Amino acid sequence: MYTLETATRKRFYFASVVFAVFLAALLTQNRTSSNGSPFLQRQTAESKLPYYEYIGPMEQSPNDHRQHRLIRLPNGLTALCTYDPLAETAASSLSVNVGAIADPPSFQGMAHFLEHMLFMGSAKYPDEDDYTSFISNHSGVYNAATAKDHTYYHFYIDNNALEGALDRLSWFFVHPLLNPDGVDREVNAVDSEYKGGLRNSGWRLFQLLCSLSNPEHPYSKFNVGNLETLRDAALVANVSLADEVRKFYNMYYSSSIMRLSIVGNHSLDQLTEWAVSKFSAVEDRGDTRMKLKDHPVGSNELGKVIFYESLEDSDEIILQFPVPNLESRYRQPVHQYFSILFNTDTTGSLLSYLKEKGWATSVGARNENMVRSQFSSFYIGANLTPLGMDHYQDVVKTIFAYLQMLKEIGPQVWFYKELSQIIELGYQFYERPDELDWAIDTSKILFNDHLSPEHVLSYGNIIDDTVDPQHIADYLQHLNPTNYRLLVGSQKHKLVECNSRTRHYNVPYHVEQLDPALTTEQVDADSAKFSFPEPSIFIPENLKMSDSDDRAADSGDNTHPQLLKLTDKLELWFRQDRQFHTPHGAINVVIEPRHLPSTPQESVLGSIYSMCLSSVLEKELYGAAMGGMGYSIDTGGLSVNIELGGFKEKLSLLLNKIMHRIANFELKREDYELYRQDLERSFSQQHYSTALQNINMYQTLLMHSPAHHYKAREYALHNNVTFEKTQEYIDGLFKQTFVQMMVSGQFTEADALDMGDIVVQTINSPHLSKEQMHNVHSVSVSPGSYVSSLTIPDEDAVNSGVVSTIYCGKGRDLDESAALMVIRPILHNQFFEEIRTKEQLGYVVGTRLSVSKAGRSSFKFIVQGEQNPIYAKLRIDSFIRGFREKLVNLSDNDIQNKINVLAKSILEKHNSIAEQADEDWGAIDGGWYDFNAKHKLVERLRMVKKEDVLGAWDKHINPETVSENYTRIDYYAWSQRAWVPQSKDLAGYSEGVIALFGCLQREGVVSGTPDEVVAAVRSLASGADVVGNSQNSVHSKIDALFRETSSALKSKVALDMAVDQAKENAELTGLKYKSTKDYSDIGMQRTPDGTWIIGDVDVFKSAQSLNPLPEPVEKLVAKYSD
Repeated sequence: MYTLETATRKRFYFASVVFAVFLAALLTQNRTSSNGSPFLQRQTAESKLPYYEYIGPMEQSPNDHRQHRLIRLPNGLTALCTYDPLAETAASSLSVNVGAIADPPSFQGMAHFLEHMLFMGSAKYPDEDDYTSFISNHSGVYNAATAKDHTYYHFYIDNNALEGALDRLSWFFVHPLLNPDGVDREVNAVDSEYKGGLRNSGWRLFQLLCSLSNPEHPYSKFNVGNLETLRDAALVANVSLADEVRKFYNMYYSSSIMRLSIVGNHSLDQLTEWAVSKFSAVEDRGDTRMKLKDHPVGSNELGKVIFYESLEDSDEIILQFPVPNLESRYRQPVHQYFSILFNTDTTGSLLSYLKEKGWATSVGARNENMVRSQFSSFYIGANLTPLGMDHYQDVVKTIFAYLQMLKEIGPQVWFYKELSQIIELGYQFYERPDELDWAIDTSKILFNDHLSPEHVLSYGNIIDDTVDPQHIADYLQHLNPTNYRLLVGSQKHKLVECNSRTRHYNVPYHVEQLDPALTTEQVDADSAKFSFPEPSIFIPENLKMSDSDDRAADSGDNTHPQLLKLTDKLELWFRQDRQFHTPHGAINVVIEPRHLPSTPQESVLGSIYSMCLSSVLEKELYGAAMGGMGYSIDTGGLSVNIELGGFKEKLSLLLNKIMHRIANFELKREDYELYRQDLERSFSQQHYSTALQNINMYQTLLMHSPAHHYKAREYALHNNVTFEKTQEYIDGLFKQTFVQMMVSGQFTEADALDMGDIVVQTINSPHLSKEQMHNVHSVSVSPGSYVSSLTIPDEDAVNSGVVSTIYCGKGRDLDESAALMVIRPILHNQFFEEIRTKEQLGYVVGTRLSVSKAGRSSFKFIVQGEQNPIYAKLRIDSFIRGFREKLVNLSDNDIQNKINVLAKSILEKHNSIAEQADEDWGAIDGGWYDFNAKHKLVERLRMVKKEDVLGAWDKHINPETVSENYTRIDYYAWSQRAWVPQSKDLAGYSEGVIALFGCLQREGVVSGTPDEVVAAVRSLASGADVVGNSQNSVHSKIDALFRETSSALKSKVALDMAVDQAKENAELTGLKYKSTKDYSDIGMQRTPDGTWIIGDVDVFKSAQSLNPLPEPVEKLVAKYSD
């Protein structure tokens, strides 16, 4: 209760905080940066609080029109304030330079657990959901993450709500409650997060690397935490976990190791005021970072080979080299020199040779700062073929042969200068970043103790154009055969038994000494087969902007792309940049061939072609990235899709080379065999998809035509695909074509027309008529209730999942779409709070509104967790039934505020030519050509009233009031860890009985089938007591469970739901869910409440209609007739 006494205490506390701030200021009046850079003491205008502002020069891109201020608070917290007048949203990130390496050995995962607990209220904002609700209610998003050496908390939000969000965030660190009442819930959330990664290959490999590091080094500890390392550890030690997390907070969370970044459309003075007034009260406990002397991969770990079993059917090797930390040389990142070389596929490269030998399909390398400013590792990895795995030692020797070549030719300073040039050009023509990305990145950059304040803005964007060749040579000296450990991963090893297992992720592994042949100073391998790459032909030479005369010549309506040409072979769109004024461009090309992958076999042939083509292009176009350009090609769908972007000067050259190779492609048998094998492995990897990934695949299969399950494609690969058939497919691919194309950026119309000619003339094929084109249609499901149930193939998957999809009218109905958009953020926030935070049904919880212009829009309710899917579905139903009251309680002002924020978000200006091109191309490729769609939507959005919101909810989603067109599909994905109901079970038992059975089975109360639960439910529904006569009866077991187990809450809820459903069904006359179709004639069954059970997808789809293809909103008229 909030009393006068409480208010008095709070005022006294706040006054004490202000006094402490002034005291700190007096003690640090002459504070400067560690390298002597000038910080001048100032005072905020409103609160009159002191701070220190960096007044030296800041290296800033001439194209960055934002304003920045670097400040340091008296308590040592450093902050970067960024005023961006174009920012539609504000963002902030606070990073603390403490992470998992600081975990107490007896409480591993404590840093992560603290991250969760800080959300549980503060002295000023004691409600647990105050911070999250505030941000969500102002169209924001929040999150946090814990790494080895840092933890960061971030959000973005409507600009008008920035101060409130910053104030709430600051109290995480001024006076967090760390409420003991939230401990059980949040430790369960941490455990759920941990279990969600048990079948994640990345997490498994990361923890393997950690656990097999020096066991005395804190890097070797378990990052995430779970019930065993937190809750159970506290019980064993007979201590309070709430006390331990507070102890950890008090020990490590210090203002002097915190870095803050704020960006918004408020003035620098205002941002500074908020930063100083809200974060100066954070206590300075000194430099509490852990100082680590040794590298976690020391002499005992070097010279070892670690064989481990991967989840998927894949083979890989990773070489880990301990290397010096280079943060002090951030202007000379020589590790990038080596990373680029290893990622290059060109004549004489490592990857080119390994492909020729049939040993590998990809190679990569990167430097990782394992703990900032302390130690790093350089990793070289290769994805091997089965043949390559048989020769893994030869692959290792080949890697060292390539390194030997680099030593023999010495540092190539010209290559480094080429890298420096393109990085600096990118910064010179800087494109405004996303606000949240900027806040997160800069809050971490500020951790670098060696960073000069003048380089804060340009960090990573400008590197010295000259480098001491000895620095390159010195770094290379660390990449030698006596300074690494080798990891060899395979689903099943032929020569070793992986009998050891990592403790938390259960990864099978085996460690032994490396073969002496792989650890000598000079590994026996021939370096003569390698060569250094040639200079890139794509380096820009003239990035002069189009002058005003060029733009005037093409003057016209620039609010949307112009249609320049529309012939029987080409549809060419063009949008000249008059907004961003950077020398960038974007080109989108879709080639519609007549020979299309409408069958599983053709889909597989297209995929093999795409992989082989991409491999050839990687070799021919390796220098495109060095020229500041990128491209992607996809030929596995119903068309050939090409995207290019980057500096515009040589984009035309890049397009020309791509089109030439497409038109003159020769399939090599060795490439075919290599990528056929790669595709086969990718199919087997689908086996390990998560519950939601399985549902997404099934949804695509169910709701689109044509669509092919990976099993059908896998069968086609094994039975209907050969080298000859692939060559035949490629030869016939461009017999007839139609090209759809858009050119955007700093080009002229003449440039666009020339590029259109390049594409059409290079293909040089007869035209393809509209009638001959194949298209993907969405399926129009008839009104009714449906359920689709599948078993997750991965037998060790812990989590199940449910996606409840409710259809909500035609997406082209802007009035309904606008009302639904107002509902969505309110719905999402409430759903997350109820289902994830309070009921803890899973770590992955959310909602999604899909507005389909070609068909019906839909709301999706998503849950992935350990609960059985039907229990989660019934909790979704319960939430939906109660949600209407939330809408009723909204004021007109609440609705208007949400509309204003939504409208601002929809109309947010793009940050780059590429972003604008993505939106334009979406309108073209989507078939509607509605370039003004978002403005039309906002116009309707501003007309939405509260009654419209309630009307849309009642019409489509509210189960008590929905119309006869109510359409819903529930998708279930079941973990094999528990009983999985089959179609006959779904048809024979009510949802409540199945949900209850699943909960009781998990508690060990029942086994077998739900039959033993049915009688108990019916008895209770009729008013009988839960306790039966026999101690062994289900009644008695349930009663004992409820009396003795505090964790049985979900079983209690399930019992109530089952009994309520039994009562409801007894009162019903007829089925709860009606359907406009009778599917019994095609073999479909119904659940007791009338929901149709989808079995055979193709049979079900054959009973549905297809949505029509989109039509342009207005007639297309080209500027030029030919």
